Amino acid sequence: MEKETITKDKKIKENQKETTALQVIPAEQRKDWVSLAFVQAGICVCVPAFLLGAMLAEAMPIWSAIISGSLGYLVVVIGMVITGMMGCDLGVPSCTACEAGFGKKGARFIVSIIFAVNLIGWFGIQNGVCGEAFTNGLQAMTGIHVPVVVSNTVWGLIMLLTAVYGMSALEKLDKISIPLLMIIMFFGLYLAFKIYGRQGLETETVQTMSFMSGVALSFNFTAVGTINAADYTRFQKSRKDTVKSVFYGVFPMGVITLIMGILLTKISGEYDISMVLINVGLPLFGIAAMIISTWTTNSTNAYSGGLNIVMAFKLKDNKRREATLVAGILGIVLCNLGVLSHIEGVLSLLSYVVCPIGGVIIADYWIVGKGKKENFRPVDGVNWCGVISWFIGALCAYFLVKVEFSGIIIGGIVYLILEKFMPSTSRDGICEQ
Repeated sequence: MEKETITKDKKIKENQKETTALQVIPAEQRKDWVSLAFVQAGICVCVPAFLLGAMLAEAMPIWSAIISGSLGYLVVVIGMVITGMMGCDLGVPSCTACEAGFGKKGARFIVSIIFAVNLIGWFGIQNGVCGEAFTNGLQAMTGIHVPVVVSNTVWGLIMLLTAVYGMSALEKLDKISIPLLMIIMFFGLYLAFKIYGRQGLETETVQTMSFMSGVALSFNFTAVGTINAADYTRFQKSRKDTVKSVFYGVFPMGVITLIMGILLTKISGEYDISMVLINVGLPLFGIAAMIISTWTTNSTNAYSGGLNIVMAFKLKDNKRREATLVAGILGIVLCNLGVLSHIEGVLSLLSYVVCPIGGVIIADYWIVGKGKKENFRPVDGVNWCGVISWFIGALCAYFLVKVEFSGIIIGGIVYLILEKFMPSTSRDGICEQ
């Protein structure tokens, strides 16, 4: 009897160890919406989110900045719900969800490579920001100088190990770190008001950015996360849970971080809450804010990067951990070599390429396939209808519209037009695989 209990406990522990990459997540591994809401919240709080608030604060009056930025996050939520429900229905990550619209080879050689490069690059960039802040903060606090390369490597590996373990580790991390980060953030804002006063809020800002441009900018900061939402929502039990986790996870934390970035920029001239804390003589809190905000976001970069490496290199599905490890180590190495500081603009450019992917898969699943998972039929080889639509969407968004998220609309419309001439296997009752 004792042996049976030990064996049973061992099996439970083995089931808790996430190795699945591209296969369908079984019912027993699905999670409640609250757990995933914390993970979604962790993705939103990072230095770029504060930077968004600063950019809006410098380009328009405070209330216009808050409202336009908040509307942008609302658009993000809508997009993540749409792509996220696909992940919940199918139980697979975003790259696998592209196998109908792009075909298996198209998803492997186009989608997964684009996603992997983007995610690995941003893991390295944010790792560098965290490492530099840790080195500077520690020196200000103790006088001890730790080389930035060492800080990058140590914190990069810590963030990476969380991602390697999987969704359970991400969930535990965010349930602890998000409430703690909220306390530190509000404390920092309070100190900023106490030291710098309200004078900056009363200074009028000349509007140099239109209201809709502010909405678009807010969306663009989370464009990639909007498209690959299925990487996390595949663990949800239902569409209703998906809506709850995305809305309550993304919108509150996104808006709070945005508003803090706006207020801090207005009153102190510094948008980053961690730098404000360091500047007012509290480097320990500043370092903590920087590490937590980077950790919760960067671990998901490595996690999603690993999923896409599995597909790109056609690895066995149980090699997710090894693939995640490779993704993170590549990011750390590139960060320490200084390569990423020269290609940050290239990574930003990739958002123009990512958005049309979303347009194609949304059009194929929700319009052509009528939002039914039984109509989702992966195509062997390349679905040229999807590839051509993606290419046209990216070109038009970059050269004509100059707004990243327009690629979603353009890519989706072009796909629906071309699909009339090259019918998709997702079309109910018309084509059989």
